[in-house]
Amino acid sequence: MKKILVVAMLTVIAVSGAFASGQAESGEEETYVIKLSHSTPDADQIGQVAETFKELVEEYSGGRVMVENYPHMQLGTEQENVQDVASGSLEAAIVYTGNYKPFAPSSGVLMLPYIFTNAEDAWNGMDSVFDALNERVVEESGTRIIGYFDRGFRYLTNSVKPVRTIDDLEGLKIRVSKVDIAIETFTAWGLEPVPMAWAEVPTALQQGVIDGQENPYATIWSHKFYESQDYVTEIHYLIWTGPIIINNDFYESLPADLQDAVDRAGREAAEFGRQFALNGEEEAKQKVADAGMELLGPPQDEEVWQERAQSIWPQFYDGVGGEAWVEEALGLMGKM
Repeated sequence: MKKILVVAMLTVIAVSGAFASGQAESGEEETYVIKLSHSTPDADQIGQVAETFKELVEEYSGGRVMVENYPHMQLGTEQENVQDVASGSLEAAIVYTGNYKPFAPSSGVLMLPYIFTNAEDAWNGMDSVFDALNERVVEESGTRIIGYFDRGFRYLTNSVKPVRTIDDLEGLKIRVSKVDIAIETFTAWGLEPVPMAWAEVPTALQQGVIDGQENPYATIWSHKFYESQDYVTEIHYLIWTGPIIINNDFYESLPADLQDAVDRAGREAAEFGRQFALNGEEEAKQKVADAGMELLGPPQDEEVWQERAQSIWPQFYDGVGGEAWVEEALGLMGKM
């Protein structure tokens, strides 16, 4: 009988110990992994924004949120990344607004041609509409914006001739992204633009399939467009803006303190990106000049470019969330 009692007591102790161990394990704080994709090399501005986000969110979460960065289109094109973030097969991405807009139309308000004419104006605009825009894109795409930054104005390059006036565009084959705003703006300037996926552009330029493209100085430099392009015209119709996006279901699955960590890291990484663009533009501009490109400055008749571009705003309204949203956004920006 004594032996039975001893065995029984040992069994109870063992079970109790196992239960206590299980409680400790279940009480451990859960960790999360964010896979973040983007389209540029690590050393590029976007790559640096991604690395900054990784460092900040891991710091602010105490290591409970870890970030794995996938640069240079390792996980697909930007539009594929947006689709994957929307579906939840990818947690996060950094993309150009033009590639985000097909899935989150309301973001297109930031792409209305000549809505911004300098970087400070663009920063104010992105910040002013941030909360209202986020409410809309969550509904439209299932993605959430955690930071918004710029990369500089999309300047026109070509390999054929100097473009100093709008008439000089005649006959050029210029690549634009596959979004209606870019296509229709260049059409309003008298061109037949060539919509093309970003991944195809470097080869198309080298092979002469297209004569030119439009992107910030940082992109002109980082993608070595100086090897195939001769001239740069500093048009200001569109500043490259890009969000850091995250799958909303994943975001909402995070505990509140980790949501705060992600939000804070996103905002600060975006601010880093803005300052990087501001500081880096002059450096990149000098580099492409040193590489042999002829910098022509703004068009001599840029007011004509601006007038024609802004005259077609109404045809974009339906594609950027509706006229009421455009008016609301302009009001938030202080442009009404």
